[in-house]
Amino acid sequence: MKKIIIFFLVIFSCTIVAQEDNKSVYEKYLDDNVLDFIYKSSPMIEVSYGYGLPVNKNVENELALGGPETITANFGQFANVGNWDVKLGKSEQKNFNGILVDLNERYVFGSYLSSSTQTISETNGKILTDAYRFGFGSRDGVGFGGSGFSVVPYLSQDFVWTQLSDYDLQSPEEGGRSYQSAVLNDYLGTFRFGDKATYGLKIELASMIQLNANYETAVVYRRHLFWYWSGSMIVSQVGYDILGYFADDIVDSSPMLGAIFNFALKAGYQYGYYLLRKKNMNWPFNISGDETPLTYETFNVGFTFLF
Repeated sequence: MKKIIIFFLVIFSCTIVAQEDNKSVYEKYLDDNVLDFIYKSSPMIEVSYGYGLPVNKNVENELALGGPETITANFGQFANVGNWDVKLGKSEQKNFNGILVDLNERYVFGSYLSSSTQTISETNGKILTDAYRFGFGSRDGVGFGGSGFSVVPYLSQDFVWTQLSDYDLQSPEEGGRSYQSAVLNDYLGTFRFGDKATYGLKIELASMIQLNANYETAVVYRRHLFWYWSGSMIVSQVGYDILGYFADDIVDSSPMLGAIFNFALKAGYQYGYYLLRKKNMNWPFNISGDETPLTYETFNVGFTFLF
C-alpha cells in the first residue's frame, strides 16, 4: 500500500512541475533515456563463440562419494564447453566531452553450450553437458573514440533461462558404467532461471562492424526462491547504482581516468558479488540453506553488426 501511495505522489509531483515548466521531470527522463534510445539507436546483430567451464561443487562431491572405487583426477569434474551465442537488439553510441563515448545496448539472446563444440581440452572421465539458454539484457560502458573508431570497456547484466538438455558421465575404465547426479537431474529437461554478467571490450573497426571480447559469469538456480532472490538482487543493485553515481562523478571530473575507473570499479563489484553467490546463490539471505548454484564462466569473442 505504501508503494502505491508513493507512486501516486511521484505522479502528482510530476504534474505540478509540468504546470510550472514546459516539460516535466518525467517527460525529460522519457526523452533522454527512452525515446532517444528508441529513435536514435541502430539495429544490432551479434554472433560470438566462447570457451568456458560449468561448475557445481555439490555435483562433484556427490559423484566422488558414489563413483568408482578408483577415482581418477578428472572424475566428477565438468568438461569444458563451447558457447555459441546470438544477440538481436539495438545499440547506441554517443560522443561527449570531446573524446569519450557512451555505449548503450538492449537485446535478446540465445545460446548453445556443449562439451561437443570444443576440442581444446580433454573430456575423458569428466561430465559432458549440453545446454540451451535464452534471455534478455542490457550493456553499458564509457570508452574512447570518435567518428569510425572507438574502444569501449563495458559491463552487461542479463536475465537468463537455461535448460540442461543432456549430461553424461562414465567411469574412465573400458566398458565403465554411467553415473547419475540427483543435482543435475533437477536441471535436466527444464528451463531454470538465472542471471549473468559480462565484462568486456568493444572495438569499432568500421561504422557497421565491431569486434567484441568478454569474460562472462552466469548463475543458474536449482530452485528459484523468489523472495530470497529478490532481496539479494535489491542489495546488489542498490550497491551497483551507488557505485555508478560515484563513477559518473569521476568521469565528469577526469574524463580520461574516469572511463577506466568506471569500468574497473563496476567490474570489481559485479565479480565480487558473483563470487559470494557462487557458494550461496541468494547471498546474503538464506545462508543456512547453503544452496550452491550451477555456474558458467566463459571467455567469448565475436562480431557485432550495426545497421
